[in-house]
Amino acid sequence: MKLLARGISPAIVLLALLLRVLWLDLKPAHFDEGVNGWFVDQMTRQGFYHYDPTNFHGPLHFYVLFVAQTLFGRSLWVLRMPLVLASTASVVLVLAYRRYLGERVCQIAALAMAISPAMVFYGRYAIHESWLLFFLLLTVWGGLGLWRCGGRRHLWATALGLTGMILIKETYLIHIVALLLAVPCLLFYEKVSASTAFAFGGWKFGRADVLKVAAVCTGLIVFFYTGGLLDWPGPRKSDAAGNPLPLGSLAGLYECFGAWFHTGSGAALSGHEKPWHYWLQLLAGLQVAKGAGGWTATPTIASELPAALGLVASFALLAPRRNRVARYLAIAGLGALIGYSVVAYKTPWCIIVLMWPFHFVFGLAVVRCAQKLDVWVTAVLAGALGLFTLYATWQLNFHHCTDEAEPYVYVQTRMDVNALLDPVRALVAADPRHRYLTGHFIGGEQWPWNWLLGDFPWMDFPNPLELPVPLDADVLLVNDPLVENVEPELRANYFKEPLRVRGQSGESATLYLRQGTFGRLFPGREPEFRPRAEEEEK
Repeated sequence: MKLLARGISPAIVLLALLLRVLWLDLKPAHFDEGVNGWFVDQMTRQGFYHYDPTNFHGPLHFYVLFVAQTLFGRSLWVLRMPLVLASTASVVLVLAYRRYLGERVCQIAALAMAISPAMVFYGRYAIHESWLLFFLLLTVWGGLGLWRCGGRRHLWATALGLTGMILIKETYLIHIVALLLAVPCLLFYEKVSASTAFAFGGWKFGRADVLKVAAVCTGLIVFFYTGGLLDWPGPRKSDAAGNPLPLGSLAGLYECFGAWFHTGSGAALSGHEKPWHYWLQLLAGLQVAKGAGGWTATPTIASELPAALGLVASFALLAPRRNRVARYLAIAGLGALIGYSVVAYKTPWCIIVLMWPFHFVFGLAVVRCAQKLDVWVTAVLAGALGLFTLYATWQLNFHHCTDEAEPYVYVQTRMDVNALLDPVRALVAADPRHRYLTGHFIGGEQWPWNWLLGDFPWMDFPNPLELPVPLDADVLLVNDPLVENVEPELRANYFKEPLRVRGQSGESATLYLRQGTFGRLFPGREPEFRPRAEEEEK
C-alpha cells in the first residue's frame, strides 16, 4: 500500500505529460504559433529578438523557442515541446504545495490540472500562457516558503518566478496586484474569522543573498529585454503620421502598459472584446457568441467543473478554522478573476492562469467531504467527475481540436491547410530540391503560412493590387474576391479546390496546384482549371 501511495504523484505527472505530448502535431499551427515561429525565424537572421512593447509579450518565450528550433530544427513538435514541458512542470509544482495544504489535497489539485481540457489544450500550444502559469506557481510557492521557512531556495524561487513573469507577458501586473492585495484582505478577515495558524518561521538568509538574487534577476531582465545586450534603446522615431513610436527594448518595460491599457479597456476595438462574465461561462463549458439579440451561451464538450466547484467552494473558506493558505489562494484567485473580467480584451487561453487557485480549493473540498461525510461516496462522485473531465479533454484535444463550436478553438487554423502542406511535403520528401517551389499567396491570411512555409524561399506574399509577373507558379493561394482578377492571367493547368485557413476570419480562398508539378501525386485527376484559350480550343 505504501508503494502504491508513493506512485500516485508520479502517475499524475506521467498522465499530464502523455495527454500533452500524444499526437502533438495533430492540429495545424495556430495563428499565434505562426507569428511566434516567424519571430524566431527573424531572430535566426538578425541574431536577437527586438522587444516591441505593443506586442504584449515578453522576450523569454521567443528565446526558448529559438534554442529549441536551432538545436532540433523547424517543426511543430519542436515549436510546441517547450510548452508541453512547462505545462507538465506546472503539475509538478502543484504537488510541491503539499507542505502547506497536505499531500492528498495537492494530488487531487494536480490531477484536476493534469486532465483539465483547457490546461491540456493550451499546454499543446506554443503560446505564452503555460509559461506564465508556471512562473505564477513558482512565485507563490516561493512566497509561502519565505514566510513559513525562510530558506534561500524560497528566496530564489520567489525572485525567479517574478522575473519569469516579467519576461513572459505584461499581464503579470494583474497577478502581482492580486497577490499583494490578497494579503491585507486576508489579514483583515482574520480578525473577523480566524483560520488555522501559519506562523512566520524567520529568514535564514542574509543581505548578501538578497543582493546576489537581485543582481541575477536584474541581469536576466536586462539581458533578455536588450536582445542579449545587442539591442539598446535608440533615438525615438515617428510613424508616417508623426506619431511617436515606442522605443522598445528596456524602455518597453514601462511603455508596454500604455498600449496594454488602451487595448484592454476596449478603447481600441480588436474583435476580442468579451462580456465580463466570459470566464465564468468558460468554466461552465459554454460557448459565448454575440448575435443580433446580444450575447448567447451554448453548451459544449469542454468544461472546467473541478475549477468551477473550487470557485464555489472558496466561499466555504470564510468559515472559522479553515486552512489559511487555501484562504489566501482563494482571495488572490478571485482578485485575478475580477481583474481579468474588468479587462474588455479577452482570449480563452488566459483561463489557465485563472483556474489554478481553485484547483487547490477543489482538492481541499474533496478531502473535507471525505472526512466529514463518507469516504466511498466522495470517492465515487469525485472519480465520476474526473472521468467526465478526462473524456471531455480527450474529445476536445484528439477529436474536436479544430471544431469552431468549441470555446477553446479560437483563431485556430483549420485542417484545410493540409490540402497544400501534404502535397508540398510529399514532393520535398521525394526530392529536397522541391524546397525551391514557387508560390504566391495573394490576399487573405498570411499567418501561419509565413512560418509553415519558412523553408521555401520562393513562396511570397505579393501586394494583391500589384500582381507578380509572371503570375503562374507551382502554388497559388488566392483570396476568393481576387480570383476573377487572377484566373484570366494564368497560362498553366492547375488542380483547384477551396481552402479556408480560419473559419472565424470569415475569409475564404482558392488553392491552385500546378499540374506539371503535382500531377504525379494525383494520378487520374484532371486539372479543374485550364487557361481560357485552351478551354475554347476544346
